[in-house]
Amino acid sequence: MKKIIKVQIAATGVAAACLFGAISLGGNAEGGPGMPPAATVPKSYPKVSTVQPVSGTFEARITGYGEVTPVQRLNLAAEVSGKVVSVADAFKSGTQLKAGAVLLAIDDQPYREAVASAESALAAAEVTLLQQQLNRTQAKAEWQRSGLSGSPDSQLALYEPQVKAAQAAVDHARRTLQKARSDLKKTVVRAPFNALVVNRTAELGSYVQTGTELAALYGTDQVELTVPLSSTDWQNLPTASTLPANWAVTLHDTESSQHWQGYVDRVAQHIDSNTRQRALIVRVDTPLDLQPPLYPGTFIEAEIPGKTLTNVWQVPASAITRNNEIWQVDDNHLLTKQRASVRLRMGDKVYLSDDGSLAATPIVTTPLGSYLPGMKVTLGNVTVSEMAVSSTESSRQVTP
Repeated sequence: MKKIIKVQIAATGVAAACLFGAISLGGNAEGGPGMPPAATVPKSYPKVSTVQPVSGTFEARITGYGEVTPVQRLNLAAEVSGKVVSVADAFKSGTQLKAGAVLLAIDDQPYREAVASAESALAAAEVTLLQQQLNRTQAKAEWQRSGLSGSPDSQLALYEPQVKAAQAAVDHARRTLQKARSDLKKTVVRAPFNALVVNRTAELGSYVQTGTELAALYGTDQVELTVPLSSTDWQNLPTASTLPANWAVTLHDTESSQHWQGYVDRVAQHIDSNTRQRALIVRVDTPLDLQPPLYPGTFIEAEIPGKTLTNVWQVPASAITRNNEIWQVDDNHLLTKQRASVRLRMGDKVYLSDDGSLAATPIVTTPLGSYLPGMKVTLGNVTVSEMAVSSTESSRQVTP
């Protein structure tokens, strides 16, 4: 019994010594004379940037792209053969010409001879016709004086076939003369319309044949722009029965700040088999007389006014995920995910239908793939939608 008591006392002493050492080195739980207790680290949440959406009214403006092309374009060709004997000073690439302006002249001597020959042939044919008509008159008179009844056994006796043949020869001679005169006129080549000379291939002294290309011409009265649009874009444009009388379109040069005004000339009534889109054709009158001039070949961004959208939200395009969803932050700073009902995409803005399914709570401007519904977040930068309630946005949206 004495031995057992001694062991217990010894064990108790060791435990007390250990406890005393721990208190001396680490302090106590109350922050006594030892080391201070570990600080409590506050819990952090992901910080998000949001936009406060506002429901309002917006005039849809559809953006499309296309190349300016002339309404009239022509590879001018020679209509007669011969040697080029003169070229007009204004007939150079890059110059503008009025309709009817002389471009060049082809040696007309053979064609003058053809006209003279055709005139002579016509005169001879007319004399033959007069002779046969006289013969017919005399033959009829002799038949009546003969006292015979009825008609001769052959029409030749009264010269009817001879007169018809002579008349046909006269008609042929007249058409031959008309062609000869027309060919003579074609030896002087003129601009068929108000044109811009794109390039010239005929030179002084060269020999051209019928069909030889002389120049490439672009009409300067009008140019047009074919703008392919998707089915979604067409839903935000007036229907064919409600097209405005003067449907103005603003055109912007994609490489500069220059802009022009055009108008919708017509709407394509078919879907292109390659692009699977339907096109809208915009025209501009007297493009080279504008300030600045609008040149064929310019690549254009066309801004087309469309329908007025009511009860829509304007949000940044970055707020829409690949799955066409948006993330919102509720009053408890918890994330919620909603399906986005997109009415219009335009540049860096997207317009959503305000059908009551989305709450008027902040929308995350740049959602991440790691977000989960119910995740708590901290609001960072909070902006307000640029669209005021019941107002129409008139500022141009620029595609970044």
